[in-house]
Amino acid sequence: MAELRQVEKENLSARVYGRIRRALIDGQFEPGERLRISALAADLGTSITPVREAIFRLVSEQALEMKAATAVHVPMLDSRRLREIQLVRMELEGAAAARAAGHITDQQIQRLEQIQEDFIEGAQDPKKASLGNRDFHFALMEVAGLPLVESIVENMWTLMGPLLGVFHGTVSRDRIDRENHPHYAVLRALKARDPEKARHALQEDIRLGLGMADWLDQRAKAPGCGLASLAGE
Repeated sequence: MAELRQVEKENLSARVYGRIRRALIDGQFEPGERLRISALAADLGTSITPVREAIFRLVSEQALEMKAATAVHVPMLDSRRLREIQLVRMELEGAAAARAAGHITDQQIQRLEQIQEDFIEGAQDPKKASLGNRDFHFALMEVAGLPLVESIVENMWTLMGPLLGVFHGTVSRDRIDRENHPHYAVLRALKARDPEKARHALQEDIRLGLGMADWLDQRAKAPGCGLASLAGE
């Protein structure tokens, strides 16, 4: 019985970790926001222990920062680190897109097309836009069938998720609304079963996202609009 209870405890910690990590990816927390362990435990309906364990794990992955024993914060990404994250994404997600193009089924393409349609339809809502973009990329990673690569990419999204949420809430939605959104080029390459075109199209999509790094640079230079003000928007 003692062993069974230990397994349950570990499973609870893993579930709590997964929920908080997903909240970071989804942009439910803002850059610089302080997270209180007791409040998270209350929201999740658990004791403090599994939340603390999850927090320590996320701190070790650099998804959260612990400046003191009880001071846990969402990191403030600067443009240099964001560009590094995007570089990793271009290489790994590009490779995953190429892999997916080699064996994707018509049914999987239809699912990606539906995700993209939902993304475009909800583009005027910053939250829906952020989640729709994420859903497309993660669904493509799933088709690729590269679990180790997917794990690394998820770590990158965990780091930039909070910033994405703010970015989608402050920039124009014009690029998302256009019919020539980069995801359509990815879909065309997948339909053609062309790995290199799929790789290039996915990398171009991420490359356009580097505009977020330029946006950060502009904010850092603007009087009274530094990075520290992001969470207050």
